Amino acid sequence: MGYRTEDECRGCAECIHCGRDHRRHRVYFCDICKEDTEELFRHKHKQLCWDCYKTQFISKITDDMDDTLCAECGDDPEELFQVDGEWVCEDCLESMAERVELDDL
Repeated sequence: MGYRTEDECRGCAECIHCGRDHRRHRVYFCDICKEDTEELFRHKHKQLCWDCYKTQFISKITDDMDDTLCAECGDDPEELFQVDGEWVCEDCLESMAERVELDDL
């Protein structure tokens, strides 16, 4: 899981030793795009942001002529993702995704 530890120091020109440099927290980032995120999803030993997670699946845009519905909920969304041979909507994909538990220091 990608993270870095940051303190809350603001680097004030006139430091009054407020203690912010001792308060530390983890900032997590996606293993693919390296963008900071507060929610990560596990996929094939990687921890990914939602946008990168979605790109790991084949997707298709549907239109009025397409009769493919979400295999989980039966909705007719604009985009479907193929998971284990079935087409699911983005909401169902998110509910099926394994979230990474983020620990704080």
